[in-house]
Amino acid sequence: MSIELMSYHTPQGFKTVLVDNDGRKWMQVLMMDGNLVVKKVSNEETRYMKPCVGKTKAMSTLVKQYRSFGKKNGMSKAAKTFLTKANKAA
Repeated sequence: MSIELMSYHTPQGFKTVLVDNDGRKWMQVLMMDGNLVVKKVSNEETRYMKPCVGKTKAMSTLVKQYRSFGKKNGMSKAAKTFLTKANKAA
């Protein structure tokens, strides 16, 4: 599966995240939690994720928005590489 924009229901509420499902057991989720971070979650967590419906923007536009948020509020090195990977996949 490629990188997708999804709605993720966490114990803290709903979050819009970018999901990279490359692994067999784990997937990487890029979320905005005060700053831009990549979290590794189990593939079983997909039951709490739904694809965003309606008008969706191009992946390059989403990457720009996430990158600008990361520049303002801080971003980890893993988040930076995730966004680079997402931009190349688009």
